[in-house]
Amino acid sequence: MSYIALYRKYRPKNFDDVIGQKVVVEILKNSIINNHISHAYLFNGPRGTGKTSIAKIFAKTVNCLDNSNGNYCGNCEMCKNLEVNDVDIIEIDAASNNGVEEIREIRSKVKLVPTVAKYKVYIIDEVHMLSTGAFNALLKTLEEPPAHVIFILATTDMHKIPLTILSRCQRFDFKKIDSEEMFAKLKEICTLEKKEISDNVLRLITKLSDGGCRDAINLLDQVISLSNDNITEDEIYDLQGRVSEKTIIEFLKSICDNEVDVGMKLIDNFVTTGKNLNTIVDELLILLRNISLAQNISSYFAEEEKKVYLTFDLSIDIIKEMTRILLELSSQIVKSNNQKNLFEIYYIYLIHTVNKDVYLDNNVDRIANINNVNYNDNTKNKKDNNVNESKIIDIDSFRKVRINNCFVTANKEFLNKVNKDYERINDFIANKVYNNVAALLLSGKIVVASNEYLLFDFEDKSLIQVFMSNIKKIEKLLFEIYDINFKVVCVTNDEWIMLKNDFISNKKNNISYEFIPETNIEVKESKTSFEDVTSNIFGEDVENIN
Repeated sequence: MSYIALYRKYRPKNFDDVIGQKVVVEILKNSIINNHISHAYLFNGPRGTGKTSIAKIFAKTVNCLDNSNGNYCGNCEMCKNLEVNDVDIIEIDAASNNGVEEIREIRSKVKLVPTVAKYKVYIIDEVHMLSTGAFNALLKTLEEPPAHVIFILATTDMHKIPLTILSRCQRFDFKKIDSEEMFAKLKEICTLEKKEISDNVLRLITKLSDGGCRDAINLLDQVISLSNDNITEDEIYDLQGRVSEKTIIEFLKSICDNEVDVGMKLIDNFVTTGKNLNTIVDELLILLRNISLAQNISSYFAEEEKKVYLTFDLSIDIIKEMTRILLELSSQIVKSNNQKNLFEIYYIYLIHTVNKDVYLDNNVDRIANINNVNYNDNTKNKKDNNVNESKIIDIDSFRKVRINNCFVTANKEFLNKVNKDYERINDFIANKVYNNVAALLLSGKIVVASNEYLLFDFEDKSLIQVFMSNIKKIEKLLFEIYDINFKVVCVTNDEWIMLKNDFISNKKNNISYEFIPETNIEVKESKTSFEDVTSNIFGEDVENIN
Protein backbone atom coordinates (compact mmCIF):
# COMPACT_ATOMS: atom_id res chain seq x y z
CA MET A 1 0.00 0.00 0.00
CA SER A 2 1.33 3.48 -0.84
CA TYR A 3 2.46 5.75 1.98
CA ILE A 4 -0.21 8.00 3.52
CA ALA A 5 0.87 11.38 4.84
CA LEU A 6 0.52 11.61 8.60
CA TYR A 7 -1.86 14.56 8.51
CA ARG A 8 -4.26 12.43 6.43
CA LYS A 9 -3.66 9.28 8.42
CA TYR A 10 -4.41 10.95 11.74
CA ARG A 11 -7.17 13.27 10.60
CA PRO A 12 -10.04 13.26 13.17
CA LYS A 13 -12.56 10.50 12.41
CA ASN A 14 -15.30 11.89 14.69
CA PHE A 15 -15.96 14.82 17.01
CA ASP A 16 -14.24 13.08 19.94
CA ASP A 17 -10.95 12.99 17.99
CA VAL A 18 -10.94 16.77 17.39
CA ILE A 19 -8.49 18.78 19.50
CA GLY A 20 -8.48 22.47 20.35
CA GLN A 21 -12.06 23.33 19.31
CA LYS A 22 -14.08 22.27 22.34
CA VAL A 23 -16.74 25.00 22.09
CA VAL A 24 -17.34 24.51 18.37
CA VAL A 25 -17.62 20.73 18.74
CA GLU A 26 -19.98 20.99 21.71
CA ILE A 27 -22.41 23.33 19.92
CA LEU A 28 -22.43 21.24 16.73
CA LYS A 29 -23.00 17.99 18.63
CA ASN A 30 -25.87 19.51 20.61
CA SER A 31 -27.48 20.86 17.46
CA ILE A 32 -27.41 17.34 15.98
CA ILE A 33 -28.72 15.71 19.15
CA ASN A 34 -31.59 18.25 19.38
CA ASN A 35 -32.19 18.18 15.63
CA HIS A 36 -31.60 21.91 15.30
CA ILE A 37 -29.81 21.75 11.97
CA SER A 38 -29.18 25.05 10.18
CA HIS A 39 -29.08 25.34 6.41
CA ALA A 40 -25.76 27.27 6.35
CA TYR A 41 -22.65 27.38 8.55
CA LEU A 42 -19.54 29.54 8.32
CA PHE A 43 -16.30 28.15 9.76
CA ASN A 44 -13.72 30.90 10.22
CA GLY A 45 -10.18 30.54 11.54
CA PRO A 46 -6.46 30.07 10.83
CA ARG A 47 -5.30 27.32 8.50
CA GLY A 48 -4.82 23.83 9.88
CA THR A 49 -7.18 24.24 12.84
CA GLY A 50 -9.79 21.67 11.79
CA LYS A 51 -12.38 23.57 9.74
CA THR A 52 -12.59 21.10 6.84
CA SER A 53 -12.20 18.06 9.11
CA ILE A 54 -15.10 19.16 11.32
CA ALA A 55 -17.18 19.98 8.24
CA LYS A 56 -16.73 16.41 6.95
CA ILE A 57 -17.51 14.91 10.36
CA PHE A 58 -20.63 17.07 10.63
CA ALA A 59 -21.76 16.04 7.12
CA LYS A 60 -21.48 12.34 8.01
CA THR A 61 -23.08 12.77 11.44
CA VAL A 62 -26.21 14.61 10.26
CA ASN A 63 -26.80 11.77 7.80
CA CYS A 64 -26.19 8.97 10.32
CA LEU A 65 -29.27 6.95 11.34
CA ASP A 66 -27.96 6.55 14.90
CA ASN A 67 -26.47 9.92 15.90
CA SER A 68 -28.19 10.31 19.26
CA ASN A 69 -24.84 10.84 21.02
CA GLY A 70 -23.77 13.57 18.57
CA ASN A 71 -21.36 11.33 16.63
CA TYR A 72 -21.96 9.13 13.60
CA CYS A 73 -21.99 5.43 14.47
CA GLY A 74 -20.14 4.07 11.47
CA ASN A 75 -22.22 0.89 11.52
CA CYS A 76 -25.63 1.86 10.17
CA GLU A 77 -26.59 1.43 6.53
CA MET A 78 -26.21 5.16 5.83
CA CYS A 79 -22.70 5.36 7.32
CA LYS A 80 -21.61 2.33 5.31
CA ASN A 81 -23.04 3.79 2.10
CA LEU A 82 -21.26 7.13 2.65
CA GLU A 83 -18.03 5.29 3.38
CA VAL A 84 -18.22 3.69 -0.08
CA ASN A 85 -19.92 6.48 -2.00
CA ASP A 86 -20.02 9.98 -0.51
CA VAL A 87 -21.61 11.51 -3.61
CA ASP A 88 -23.92 13.61 -1.44
CA ILE A 89 -21.03 15.28 0.38
CA ILE A 90 -19.63 17.70 -2.19
CA GLU A 91 -16.33 19.50 -1.52
CA ILE A 92 -15.58 22.59 -3.60
CA ASP A 93 -12.32 24.56 -3.62
CA ALA A 94 -13.37 28.17 -4.16
CA ALA A 95 -9.78 29.16 -4.94
CA SER A 96 -10.01 27.34 -8.29
CA ASN A 97 -13.80 27.36 -8.77
CA ASN A 98 -14.63 30.97 -7.99
CA GLY A 99 -16.67 32.06 -10.98
CA VAL A 100 -20.36 32.71 -11.47
CA GLU A 101 -20.80 29.65 -13.69
CA GLU A 102 -19.58 27.25 -10.99
CA ILE A 103 -22.04 28.67 -8.45
CA ARG A 104 -24.87 28.61 -11.00
CA GLU A 105 -24.13 24.92 -11.54
CA ILE A 106 -24.50 24.38 -7.79
CA ARG A 107 -27.83 26.24 -7.84
CA SER A 108 -29.10 23.99 -10.59
CA LYS A 109 -28.15 20.83 -8.68
CA VAL A 110 -29.27 21.72 -5.14
CA LYS A 111 -32.90 21.15 -6.14
CA LEU A 112 -32.13 17.48 -6.84
CA VAL A 113 -32.74 15.20 -3.88
CA PRO A 114 -29.72 13.39 -2.34
CA THR A 115 -28.71 10.12 -3.98
CA VAL A 116 -28.34 8.02 -0.81
CA ALA A 117 -28.19 10.39 2.17
CA LYS A 118 -30.76 12.47 4.08
CA TYR A 119 -28.90 15.71 3.42
CA LYS A 120 -26.85 16.91 0.51
CA VAL A 121 -23.92 18.81 2.11
CA TYR A 122 -21.84 21.35 0.17
CA ILE A 123 -18.46 22.17 1.77
CA ILE A 124 -17.00 25.26 0.10
CA ASP A 125 -13.39 25.78 1.20
CA GLU A 126 -11.63 29.16 0.93
CA VAL A 127 -15.01 30.72 0.22
CA HIS A 128 -13.53 34.24 0.44
CA MET A 129 -11.95 33.58 -2.97
CA LEU A 130 -15.32 33.70 -4.75
CA SER A 131 -15.85 36.61 -7.12
CA THR A 132 -18.47 39.26 -6.44
CA GLY A 133 -20.72 37.75 -9.08
CA ALA A 134 -20.32 34.29 -7.57
CA PHE A 135 -21.25 35.61 -4.11
CA ASN A 136 -24.38 37.20 -5.59
CA ALA A 137 -25.29 33.92 -7.25
CA LEU A 138 -24.74 32.02 -3.98
CA LEU A 139 -26.84 34.53 -2.02
CA LYS A 140 -30.09 33.50 -3.75
CA THR A 141 -29.55 29.86 -2.80
CA LEU A 142 -28.76 30.74 0.82
CA GLU A 143 -31.93 32.82 1.04
CA GLU A 144 -34.27 30.00 -0.06
CA PRO A 145 -32.44 26.67 0.26
CA PRO A 146 -34.20 23.32 -0.23
CA ALA A 147 -34.82 21.46 3.05
CA HIS A 148 -32.38 18.68 2.11
CA VAL A 149 -29.35 20.97 1.52
CA ILE A 150 -26.73 22.18 4.01
CA PHE A 151 -23.93 24.62 3.13
CA ILE A 152 -20.70 24.72 5.13
CA LEU A 153 -18.47 27.64 4.14
CA ALA A 154 -14.85 27.65 5.36
CA THR A 155 -12.52 30.65 5.26
CA THR A 156 -9.30 32.10 6.65
CA ASP A 157 -10.25 35.67 5.66
CA MET A 158 -13.74 36.36 6.92
CA HIS A 159 -13.47 40.12 6.34
CA LYS A 160 -13.55 39.42 2.58
CA ILE A 161 -16.99 37.82 2.76
CA PRO A 162 -20.00 40.09 2.07
CA LEU A 163 -22.23 40.90 5.03
CA THR A 164 -25.22 39.60 3.08
CA ILE A 165 -23.61 36.12 3.13
CA LEU A 166 -22.48 36.37 6.77
CA SER A 167 -25.96 37.28 7.99
CA ARG A 168 -27.42 34.07 6.52
CA CYS A 169 -24.94 31.69 8.19
CA GLN A 170 -24.29 30.39 11.67
CA ARG A 171 -20.75 31.53 12.36
CA PHE A 172 -18.13 29.51 14.24
CA ASP A 173 -14.72 30.97 15.03
CA PHE A 174 -11.93 28.41 15.21
CA LYS A 175 -8.92 29.22 17.39
CA LYS A 176 -5.29 28.18 17.18
CA ILE A 177 -4.59 24.85 18.84
CA ASP A 178 -3.31 25.10 22.40
CA SER A 179 0.40 24.18 22.63
CA GLU A 180 -0.13 21.50 25.30
CA GLU A 181 -2.91 19.82 23.31
CA MET A 182 -0.72 19.96 20.20
CA PHE A 183 2.26 18.50 22.07
CA ALA A 184 0.09 15.66 23.41
CA LYS A 185 -1.18 14.92 19.89
CA LEU A 186 2.35 14.77 18.49
CA LYS A 187 3.41 12.43 21.31
CA GLU A 188 0.44 10.19 20.55
CA ILE A 189 1.36 10.03 16.84
CA CYS A 190 5.00 9.19 17.67
CA THR A 191 3.81 6.36 19.91
CA LEU A 192 1.49 4.99 17.25
CA GLU A 193 4.23 5.26 14.62
CA LYS A 194 6.75 3.69 17.04
CA LYS A 195 9.18 6.58 16.62
CA GLU A 196 11.38 8.08 19.33
CA ILE A 197 11.42 11.86 19.10
CA SER A 198 12.69 13.95 22.02
CA ASP A 199 10.27 16.20 23.89
CA ASN A 200 12.45 19.24 23.09
CA VAL A 201 12.05 18.62 19.36
CA LEU A 202 8.31 18.05 19.69
CA ARG A 203 7.91 21.28 21.67
CA LEU A 204 9.90 23.15 19.02
CA ILE A 205 7.63 21.69 16.31
CA THR A 206 4.65 22.85 18.36
CA LYS A 207 6.10 26.35 18.65
CA LEU A 208 6.95 26.66 14.95
CA SER A 209 3.51 25.46 13.83
CA ASP A 210 1.94 28.52 15.49
CA GLY A 211 -1.27 26.75 16.46
CA GLY A 212 -1.80 24.95 13.16
CA CYS A 213 -2.26 21.22 13.74
CA ARG A 214 -1.80 20.27 10.09
CA ASP A 215 1.47 22.24 9.91
CA ALA A 216 2.71 20.55 13.08
CA ILE A 217 1.91 17.04 11.85
CA ASN A 218 3.45 17.76 8.44
CA LEU A 219 6.65 18.94 10.08
CA LEU A 220 6.67 15.86 12.33
CA ASP A 221 6.27 13.74 9.19
CA GLN A 222 9.44 15.35 7.77
CA VAL A 223 11.32 14.86 11.02
CA ILE A 224 10.39 11.19 11.19
CA SER A 225 11.69 10.79 7.62
CA LEU A 226 15.16 11.99 8.65
CA SER A 227 17.66 9.18 9.01
CA ASN A 228 19.38 10.96 11.92
CA ASP A 229 18.38 9.51 15.28
CA ASN A 230 19.59 12.55 17.21
CA ILE A 231 17.67 15.32 15.53
CA THR A 232 18.82 18.82 16.52
CA GLU A 233 16.80 22.01 16.78
CA ASP A 234 18.85 23.56 13.95
CA GLU A 235 17.73 20.72 11.65
CA ILE A 236 14.11 21.52 12.50
CA TYR A 237 14.64 25.19 11.61
CA ASP A 238 16.35 24.17 8.35
CA LEU A 239 13.38 21.97 7.41
CA GLN A 240 11.13 25.02 7.64
CA GLY A 241 13.60 27.37 5.97
CA ARG A 242 13.65 29.45 9.13
CA VAL A 243 16.38 30.80 11.41
CA SER A 244 16.74 29.82 15.04
CA GLU A 245 16.03 32.35 17.77
CA LYS A 246 19.67 32.03 18.81
CA THR A 247 20.79 33.27 15.37
CA ILE A 248 18.22 36.08 15.35
CA ILE A 249 19.51 37.19 18.77
CA GLU A 250 23.06 37.17 17.40
CA PHE A 251 21.90 39.23 14.41
CA LEU A 252 20.17 41.82 16.61
CA LYS A 253 23.27 42.03 18.80
CA SER A 254 25.33 42.88 15.71
CA ILE A 255 22.96 45.81 15.14
CA CYS A 256 23.06 47.02 18.73
CA ASP A 257 26.85 46.61 19.05
CA ASN A 258 27.63 48.12 15.63
CA GLU A 259 29.32 44.89 14.51
CA VAL A 260 28.79 45.33 10.77
CA ASP A 261 31.13 42.50 9.75
CA VAL A 262 29.23 39.99 11.90
CA GLY A 263 25.87 41.12 10.53
CA MET A 264 27.00 41.05 6.89
CA LYS A 265 28.32 37.49 7.28
CA LEU A 266 24.98 36.44 8.76
CA ILE A 267 23.10 38.06 5.87
CA ASP A 268 25.34 36.22 3.38
CA ASN A 269 24.59 32.98 5.21
CA PHE A 270 20.84 33.68 5.15
CA VAL A 271 20.96 34.11 1.38
CA THR A 272 23.28 31.20 0.56
CA THR A 273 21.22 28.79 2.68
CA GLY A 274 18.00 29.88 0.98
CA LYS A 275 16.35 31.59 3.93
CA ASN A 276 13.37 33.86 3.24
CA LEU A 277 14.54 37.38 4.14
CA ASN A 278 10.99 38.48 4.88
CA THR A 279 10.83 35.68 7.46
CA ILE A 280 14.00 37.11 9.04
CA VAL A 281 12.21 40.46 9.29
CA ASP A 282 9.25 38.77 10.99
CA GLU A 283 11.57 37.01 13.45
CA LEU A 284 13.26 40.31 14.30
CA LEU A 285 9.87 41.89 14.95
CA ILE A 286 8.96 39.01 17.28
CA LEU A 287 12.27 39.40 19.12
CA LEU A 288 11.73 43.15 19.55
CA ARG A 289 8.23 42.42 20.85
CA ASN A 290 9.63 39.91 23.36
CA ILE A 291 12.28 42.39 24.53
CA SER A 292 9.62 45.03 25.07
CA LEU A 293 7.40 42.63 27.03
CA ALA A 294 10.31 41.40 29.15
CA GLN A 295 11.19 44.99 30.03
CA ASN A 296 7.65 45.88 31.07
CA ILE A 297 5.98 42.67 32.33
CA SER A 298 8.18 40.85 34.82
CA SER A 299 6.21 37.57 34.90
CA TYR A 300 5.50 37.16 31.18
CA PHE A 301 8.49 34.91 30.38
CA ALA A 302 10.33 32.20 32.27
CA GLU A 303 13.41 33.48 34.08
CA GLU A 304 15.92 32.00 31.62
CA GLU A 305 14.07 33.46 28.61
CA LYS A 306 13.62 36.81 30.34
CA LYS A 307 17.34 36.97 31.17
CA VAL A 308 18.23 36.66 27.47
CA TYR A 309 15.81 39.40 26.39
CA LEU A 310 16.98 41.80 29.11
CA THR A 311 20.56 41.69 27.80
CA PHE A 312 19.35 44.20 25.19
CA ASP A 313 19.36 47.78 26.46
CA LEU A 314 16.84 49.25 24.03
CA SER A 315 14.48 52.05 24.96
CA ILE A 316 10.84 51.84 23.95
CA ASP A 317 11.39 54.73 21.49
CA ILE A 318 14.23 52.86 19.77
CA ILE A 319 12.14 49.66 19.64
CA LYS A 320 9.28 51.66 18.14
CA GLU A 321 11.55 53.20 15.48
CA MET A 322 13.16 49.84 14.66
CA THR A 323 9.69 48.31 14.31
CA ARG A 324 8.70 51.06 11.88
CA ILE A 325 11.83 50.48 9.80
CA LEU A 326 11.32 46.69 9.73
CA LEU A 327 7.69 47.07 8.69
CA GLU A 328 8.81 49.39 5.89
CA LEU A 329 11.42 46.83 4.81
CA SER A 330 8.80 44.06 4.90
CA SER A 331 6.59 45.99 2.49
CA GLN A 332 9.47 46.96 0.18
CA ILE A 333 11.35 43.66 0.03
CA VAL A 334 8.57 41.79 -1.78
CA LYS A 335 8.78 44.37 -4.59
CA SER A 336 12.56 44.23 -4.92
CA ASN A 337 14.46 42.40 -7.64
CA ASN A 338 17.54 42.34 -5.41
CA GLN A 339 16.33 41.56 -1.91
CA LYS A 340 19.79 41.00 -0.45
CA ASN A 341 21.00 44.49 -1.30
CA LEU A 342 17.84 46.11 0.01
CA PHE A 343 18.12 44.06 3.20
CA GLU A 344 21.75 45.21 3.65
CA ILE A 345 20.79 48.88 3.21
CA TYR A 346 18.10 48.58 5.86
CA TYR A 347 20.54 46.69 8.11
CA ILE A 348 22.90 49.69 8.04
CA TYR A 349 19.86 51.90 8.53
CA LEU A 350 19.00 49.98 11.73
CA ILE A 351 22.57 50.28 13.00
CA HIS A 352 22.49 54.04 12.56
CA THR A 353 19.10 54.20 14.29
CA VAL A 354 20.29 52.29 17.37
CA ASN A 355 23.70 53.98 17.52
CA LYS A 356 22.75 57.43 16.25
CA ASP A 357 24.19 59.28 19.28
CA VAL A 358 27.69 57.85 18.94
CA TYR A 359 28.05 56.62 15.38
CA LEU A 360 29.55 59.69 13.73
CA ASP A 361 31.67 60.65 16.75
CA ASN A 362 33.32 57.24 16.74
CA ASN A 363 33.80 57.06 12.96
CA VAL A 364 34.71 60.54 11.66
CA ASP A 365 38.21 59.48 10.65
CA ARG A 366 36.92 56.33 8.94
CA ILE A 367 34.31 58.26 6.94
CA ALA A 368 36.84 60.92 6.03
CA ASN A 369 39.24 58.30 4.71
CA ILE A 370 36.48 56.56 2.72
CA ASN A 371 35.55 59.83 1.03
CA ASN A 372 39.10 61.22 0.73
CA VAL A 373 38.00 64.33 2.62
CA ASN A 374 41.42 65.92 3.05
CA TYR A 375 41.44 69.67 3.50
CA ASN A 376 44.81 71.40 3.03
CA ASP A 377 45.69 74.93 4.02
CA ASN A 378 47.81 75.99 1.04
CA THR A 379 48.64 79.39 2.55
CA LYS A 380 50.78 77.91 5.32
CA ASN A 381 53.63 75.46 5.54
CA LYS A 382 54.87 73.72 8.61
CA LYS A 383 58.06 75.42 9.61
CA ASP A 384 59.67 72.21 10.85
CA ASN A 385 59.33 70.03 7.75
CA ASN A 386 58.12 72.42 5.02
CA VAL A 387 55.03 70.36 4.08
CA ASN A 388 51.36 71.28 3.88
CA GLU A 389 49.38 70.86 7.07
CA SER A 390 46.41 68.48 6.61
CA LYS A 391 43.21 69.55 8.36
CA ILE A 392 40.08 67.32 8.51
CA ILE A 393 36.82 69.00 9.46
CA ASP A 394 33.84 67.16 10.96
CA ILE A 395 31.13 65.78 8.69
CA ASP A 396 28.51 68.34 9.69
CA SER A 397 30.83 71.20 8.70
CA PHE A 398 31.68 69.39 5.48
CA ARG A 399 27.96 69.14 4.65
CA LYS A 400 27.38 72.82 5.35
CA VAL A 401 30.18 73.87 3.01
CA ARG A 402 28.98 71.64 0.19
CA ILE A 403 25.37 72.71 0.67
CA ASN A 404 26.47 76.32 0.47
CA ASN A 405 28.44 75.66 -2.71
CA CYS A 406 25.54 73.72 -4.23
CA PHE A 407 23.40 76.83 -4.00
CA VAL A 408 26.15 79.15 -5.21
CA THR A 409 26.64 77.20 -8.45
CA ALA A 410 23.10 75.93 -8.94
CA ASN A 411 21.04 76.37 -12.06
CA LYS A 412 17.36 75.57 -12.41
CA GLU A 413 17.59 74.48 -16.05
CA PHE A 414 20.41 72.09 -15.17
CA LEU A 415 18.26 70.67 -12.35
CA ASN A 416 15.53 69.84 -14.88
CA LYS A 417 18.11 68.20 -17.11
CA VAL A 418 19.58 65.88 -14.46
CA ASN A 419 16.14 64.92 -13.13
CA LYS A 420 15.09 63.95 -16.65
CA ASP A 421 17.78 61.24 -16.69
CA TYR A 422 17.48 60.29 -12.99
CA GLU A 423 15.51 57.11 -13.69
CA ARG A 424 18.63 55.65 -15.32
CA ILE A 425 19.73 54.78 -11.78
CA ASN A 426 17.31 51.83 -12.07
CA ASP A 427 19.71 50.29 -14.59
CA PHE A 428 22.28 49.82 -11.79
CA ILE A 429 20.04 48.06 -9.25
CA ALA A 430 21.29 44.68 -10.47
CA ASN A 431 24.91 45.89 -10.79
CA LYS A 432 27.18 44.18 -8.24
CA VAL A 433 29.34 47.28 -7.82
CA TYR A 434 26.67 49.98 -7.53
CA ASN A 435 23.48 48.18 -6.46
CA ASN A 436 23.58 49.39 -2.84
CA VAL A 437 24.06 53.07 -3.61
CA ALA A 438 21.63 52.89 -6.53
CA ALA A 439 18.89 51.67 -4.20
CA LEU A 440 19.85 54.40 -1.73
CA LEU A 441 19.63 57.16 -4.36
CA LEU A 442 16.24 55.93 -5.55
CA SER A 443 14.88 56.62 -2.07
CA GLY A 444 15.83 60.32 -2.43
CA LYS A 445 15.64 63.03 -5.06
CA ILE A 446 17.84 65.78 -6.50
CA VAL A 447 16.66 69.23 -5.42
CA VAL A 448 19.66 71.42 -6.37
CA ALA A 449 21.96 70.90 -9.35
CA SER A 450 24.76 72.48 -11.36
CA ASN A 451 27.48 71.12 -13.63
CA GLU A 452 29.62 70.65 -10.49
CA TYR A 453 27.33 69.97 -7.50
CA LEU A 454 24.21 67.93 -6.69
CA LEU A 455 22.11 68.25 -3.54
CA PHE A 456 19.90 65.29 -2.56
CA ASP A 457 16.82 65.35 -0.33
CA PHE A 458 15.82 62.33 1.83
CA GLU A 459 12.64 61.87 3.81
CA ASP A 460 14.39 59.80 6.49
CA LYS A 461 17.20 61.48 8.42
CA SER A 462 18.98 58.17 9.13
CA LEU A 463 19.81 57.82 5.43
CA ILE A 464 21.93 60.98 5.63
CA GLN A 465 24.63 59.10 7.51
CA VAL A 466 24.50 56.20 5.05
CA PHE A 467 24.82 58.66 2.16
CA MET A 468 27.79 60.48 3.72
CA SER A 469 29.56 57.16 4.27
CA ASN A 470 29.34 56.34 0.56
CA ILE A 471 30.01 59.67 -1.15
CA LYS A 472 32.85 58.51 -3.41
CA LYS A 473 30.90 55.48 -4.59
CA ILE A 474 27.85 57.66 -5.24
CA GLU A 475 29.93 60.12 -7.25
CA LYS A 476 31.35 57.28 -9.35
CA LEU A 477 27.85 55.98 -10.08
CA LEU A 478 26.66 59.45 -11.10
CA PHE A 479 29.65 59.75 -13.46
CA GLU A 480 28.51 56.50 -15.12
CA ILE A 481 25.06 58.04 -15.66
CA TYR A 482 25.84 61.69 -16.51
CA ASP A 483 29.52 61.58 -17.56
CA ILE A 484 30.11 64.50 -15.15
CA ASN A 485 32.32 64.51 -12.05
CA PHE A 486 29.70 65.74 -9.59
CA LYS A 487 30.36 66.61 -5.96
CA VAL A 488 27.40 65.48 -3.89
CA VAL A 489 25.84 66.16 -0.52
CA CYS A 490 22.44 65.55 1.06
CA VAL A 491 19.86 67.03 3.43
CA THR A 492 16.73 65.83 5.19
CA ASN A 493 13.33 66.96 4.00
CA ASP A 494 13.01 69.25 7.03
CA GLU A 495 16.38 70.84 6.29
CA TRP A 496 15.39 71.36 2.67
CA ILE A 497 12.21 73.21 3.66
CA MET A 498 14.27 75.44 5.96
CA LEU A 499 16.84 76.12 3.23
CA LYS A 500 14.17 77.21 0.76
CA ASN A 501 12.46 79.47 3.27
CA ASP A 502 15.74 81.13 4.23
CA PHE A 503 16.65 81.57 0.60
CA ILE A 504 13.39 83.40 -0.08
CA SER A 505 13.92 85.65 2.92
CA ASN A 506 17.54 86.45 2.06
CA LYS A 507 16.70 87.02 -1.59
CA LYS A 508 14.10 89.61 -0.63
CA ASN A 509 16.61 91.34 1.67
CA ASN A 510 19.28 91.43 -1.06
CA ILE A 511 21.70 89.30 0.94
CA SER A 512 24.48 87.86 -1.23
CA TYR A 513 26.74 84.87 -0.55
CA GLU A 514 30.20 83.65 -1.53
CA PHE A 515 31.64 80.35 -2.71
CA ILE A 516 33.77 78.57 -0.08
CA PRO A 517 36.77 76.67 -1.56
CA GLU A 518 36.91 73.17 -0.10
CA THR A 519 40.72 73.18 -0.13
CA ASN A 520 40.98 76.19 2.18
CA ILE A 521 39.00 75.48 5.28
CA GLU A 522 39.39 74.81 8.98
CA VAL A 523 36.68 74.01 11.50
CA LYS A 524 37.32 77.10 13.63
CA GLU A 525 37.10 79.38 10.58
CA SER A 526 33.97 77.80 9.16
CA LYS A 527 31.04 80.08 9.92
CA THR A 528 28.81 78.73 7.18
CA SER A 529 25.36 77.68 8.38
CA PHE A 530 22.30 76.31 6.63
CA GLU A 531 21.09 79.89 6.38
CA ASP A 532 24.19 80.98 4.43
CA VAL A 533 23.28 79.84 0.96
CA THR A 534 23.46 81.65 -2.33
CA SER A 535 20.76 82.75 -4.65
CA ASN A 536 21.27 81.23 -8.09
CA ILE A 537 19.26 78.02 -7.79
CA PHE A 538 15.79 79.15 -8.76
CA GLY A 539 16.58 82.03 -11.06
CA GLU A 540 14.61 85.23 -10.52
CA ASP A 541 11.26 83.53 -9.94
CA VAL A 542 11.65 83.18 -6.18
CA GLU A 543 7.94 83.21 -5.40
CA ASN A 544 7.37 80.03 -7.45
CA ILE A 545 9.50 77.88 -5.15
CA ASN A 546 7.50 74.81 -3.96
